[in-house]
Formats: sequence, structure tokens, C-alpha cells
Amino acid sequence: MKILIIGAKGMLGQELAKEFSDKRQETSKVYAWDREEIDITNEAEAVEKIKALKPELIINCAAYNAVDKAEGEVDVANKLNGEAVGYLAKISKELGAVLVQYSTGYVFRGDKPSYREDDEPNPINAYGRSKLLGEKMLQENCEKHYLIRTNLLFGRPAAGVNGKKSFVEIMLQKAGETDKIEVVNDEFSNPTYVVDLARATYELIDKNYSFGIYHLINDGQASWYDWAKEIFTIKNIKINLIPISGEKLKRQAERPRYSVLANTKFPKLRSWQEAVSEHLANKSEPESKLA
Repeated sequence: MKILIIGAKGMLGQELAKEFSDKRQETSKVYAWDREEIDITNEAEAVEKIKALKPELIINCAAYNAVDKAEGEVDVANKLNGEAVGYLAKISKELGAVLVQYSTGYVFRGDKPSYREDDEPNPINAYGRSKLLGEKMLQENCEKHYLIRTNLLFGRPAAGVNGKKSFVEIMLQKAGETDKIEVVNDEFSNPTYVVDLARATYELIDKNYSFGIYHLINDGQASWYDWAKEIFTIKNIKINLIPISGEKLKRQAERPRYSVLANTKFPKLRSWQEAVSEHLANKSEPESKLA
């Protein structure tokens, strides 16, 4: 089986490439492509390169995820998160391949405590609308698909000079630079470990779950403040952590108060606290302000 992972240098893409390579050594060949190998916003290029490879499974991790910048770059966000997904869906259908696409809790309005797989999306910012566009393009153009919604990914930083860091790494970095950190305490979601998400994605496909929408997140929910407090508690870092309202930050994009996803179709993943603890235990670099 040929497996194509797009966005393979990203935080999630790296773990997916490792998971599928480790578990399918005998039966599959994994092709890990990033922007150097393919530009999925260029339909002609995507068609030519993917059809030449003829993968039976395509997993797309490439995404525009700058929530605030998306307000001023609507076309760019829609192209990568929306239209490009449509290109991949059409190619997958023609090849008879299965397509895995990731989305987000930000496709919901945020006016209820949590959202099930069958709840109606209603995003309140440009980023959420671009991800919803991708969901629609996927569903309209490829029957053999898994639409996986997830939230607040953390894990090893993405590869490359400007590789994206997760909230965990950002908090640890800030703790080395200041004695006081303000963190939002009125926006709630599901911190999710990319290692667990990659494993769940593998199981979803390996065990032939029905095609459709799945909410794959670590169990439980947290505000950004809750998450930061857990990080510093685990690392025994003494810092003045100050809870604030998201409104105080005056960000370009409005955030849903609740982007919490409820997993009702797949075995629950471990708690986000346990996952954060494992991730921090695997970090080898020393941190400052250790008590």
C-alpha cells in the first residue's frame, strides 16, 4: 500500500510519518511530502504529482493556522484550507484512494459547552470559515474520507528553521524570560498530543472504521490558563500566572468561548493532563526557574 502524507514536516505530520512507517514496514511504503515536494494550492501540480504516485491513502496535514492573520488574508486561508482540500478530494476520488483531512473546533460558534460530530458548524472567524470550506469540499468531492476534527495540538516542534512551536514550548520559553505571565481563562478547548492523535488516526484506518466525521482529542477540557498552570506544576516552575479575559488581548480574530469537541464515535484517548506529563518528561533540555 502506498501512503502519502502531505505536510509531513509539521508537528502532526512528523508523528504520522513515524506512526505509519513503524507499523506498516512490511506492507506499506510511506511517502512524506512537504512544501518542497508539492504545492497543493496549485491544482495542476497536485494532480500531476499525486496521480503519478498513485497512493491508496492520502493524509493531509498541510494547513493555514494563523488565526489572527487569516482575518486579513482570507483568500490565502481559503486557498490552502478550503480549495486545496477540494483538489485533493477530487484526485482521491479519481484514484479510488482514501483521504484523511483534519479540521478544528473553531468551525463551531462556541455558544455551548461542547460539540458532537453531528452538530452544525457555524464559525465566527475567517480561520474557522476556511476550515469549514475544506470540510465541505471534502464531503462534496470524495466519499471515501475521514474528517478528523481536533484541537490545540502540542508535541515536538515542526521541522525547519521557522517550525511552529506549541503552547507548551511557548510557555516554557516565556518562563525563562519573565516572572509574570498573563493567560486567557475564559476560552475552553481540548489540548491534544500529536503522538496520541497520530496513533488514533492509524487505528481509525487500520480497523476500518466507517467513513465520516470523528472528533479525536485527548480526554477532558481546559482553558489556556488551566493548561499553563498544569505545565508549570508538572515542571515545578514557580511563576506568577495571571488569569485574564480573552477580550483584554484585543486580537484581530474573535475566538469561540467553547471550541470543546465531544468524542462520541471512537474510544476515548487518555487525559490531556497525562499526555502533557509524558510530553514534558520526554523533553531533555533544562528549564529555568526550577524550584
